[in-house]
Amino acid sequence: MACASTVDISQDNVGVFHVSHVPDETIKTANELLQANHEQHHVFFNDRGFHNHITHYILTQAALGATPTQMHRAYTQEKSLQRPQHPLDEKVVRRLEDEDYFLSCLSRPENYHNFLRFFEHRIAERGVGPVVHDYLFSHSRIAEELLSRMFASFLHPVIHFGFGLEFNQPAIIAEGLAQSAVHQPEVGKFFKGIQTAEEALKDKPSRLMIDLIREIEQNDSIRSAACWGDGSWIDDNPLAKAPEELWKIAAQWRVSPEELKLKTAEMINVCTFYTAAAQRPEKQHKLDFFLIHNVNCSIFFSALVEQDWMSLEDKARLLEWKGRFDIVAYAARGSPRLRIDEVVRYQPKRPEMGWEQLFKRVNAFLDDSHVTKLLRALANGEKVSREYEGRADFPMKQSMFLKTAHIALDSTEEALYPDRWVKGAGFEQQWAKFRDRDYNSTA
Repeated sequence: MACASTVDISQDNVGVFHVSHVPDETIKTANELLQANHEQHHVFFNDRGFHNHITHYILTQAALGATPTQMHRAYTQEKSLQRPQHPLDEKVVRRLEDEDYFLSCLSRPENYHNFLRFFEHRIAERGVGPVVHDYLFSHSRIAEELLSRMFASFLHPVIHFGFGLEFNQPAIIAEGLAQSAVHQPEVGKFFKGIQTAEEALKDKPSRLMIDLIREIEQNDSIRSAACWGDGSWIDDNPLAKAPEELWKIAAQWRVSPEELKLKTAEMINVCTFYTAAAQRPEKQHKLDFFLIHNVNCSIFFSALVEQDWMSLEDKARLLEWKGRFDIVAYAARGSPRLRIDEVVRYQPKRPEMGWEQLFKRVNAFLDDSHVTKLLRALANGEKVSREYEGRADFPMKQSMFLKTAHIALDSTEEALYPDRWVKGAGFEQQWAKFRDRDYNSTA
C-alpha cells in the first residue's frame, strides 16, 4: 500500500491519461524500480543541478504500457548517471521543525535526504492534504519559499510533485517537496514582480492567454531583452532580471476558483500551441527543449482539479502560477515566431501511426524520459481540449496534437542527444546547427 515512504501504484492509480490496458507485470516492475530510486538516489546527478528523471520516466512508461524489459533498460540507463543520497542526519531532520532553521537549510542540495525524511514523517503523521497546504499554500514564510521554488529550473520540482499527485503516491509527493526545498530562489523574484504588477490590475478582467502570448510575440523590446542571452541558459538568473513590462503582461492572466476546468484546459492548450508552433520554415522541424517542459508539466493540472483534499482556492493559485510561468517562459526563449502552419502541413515519417502505435514506438525508443512524457502530455491535451474545439482562446486544434507527437518522435528518434532539440527557439543562432529544410518535403 502506498504511504509516505513506500511507492505502490496500482491499477486504480495509473495516471489521468494511460493506455487501455496496463499489464500487472508493468505495475510490479514500476513499483520495484521507483522504490529503489526513492531509497538510493539523490534528486540531482551532478553539481550543476541536473535532475534525476527516473521517477518521471518509469511512471510515464507504466502509464503507456511499457514492458518490464523496456522499463529495466530505462532504469539501468538512468541509474548510471545518478549520485547516491547524502548520509541522513537525524539531528537536522528533527531541527527542521523550527521555521528559522528550516529556512536556513533551503537551497542546499546536501540537505535533500534530510528534507525527504522530514516530509515523509510529516505526511505519515498528518496526511498529504494538511502537509501540502501548510508547506505550499498557507502563506507562511516557508510556504512562500517552497511554492516559488516549485517552478525553479524550468518546472522540475512541480513536475515531480505533480507525478505524486497524479499517481496518488505520498512518497513521491514527499520527494517533490524535498526537491523544491533544495532549489535556488531566483524564480521567486519574478513571481513577486508579477504579484506587485497585479495590484494595479485588480479592477481589470483577466485576459486570454493566447492574446497575451501574441502581445509578447509582437514586442521586440521583450524579445531582445539582454537578460535572455542566447536562450540556451539552464539556471534561473535570467528570470529574476526579466523586464517589468513582462511582469505586467503575465499578471493579466488570472484564475478564479469557479473556472478551474476551463482555465486548466486553456493553459494546456496554449502552452502546447506555442511549443509546437515555434518552428523555422527554412529548417528541419524541431521542438524547443525548454518549452516542452511546460507541456510535460501541464498534464498534472488535469489531476490537480480532481484532488478532493485540496481547496478550490489552492488549486486556482497553483494553476495561476503555472499559467503565468508559461507566459514568461515563452518570452524567455526569445518569443519565437509562431508558425502553426508548419505543424498543419507536416508530413510524418510514419503517417499511419495513431496514438497507440506512437506509444509503442516511444516505449522502444532510447529516450531519457522527455519524449515519452511529451507524447503522453500531448495525448492528454487533445483529450482535454476536445470540448473547446473551435474557440478562439484554444488555438491548438484537435488534429495538431497528433501531428506534434509525430514531430516529437521524428525529430529525436535518430538524432544524437545534443541535436534532439533546439534550445532557445526564438534565437536564430540556436537553429544554425540544424539542417536546412528539403523543400520537396515538409519534414
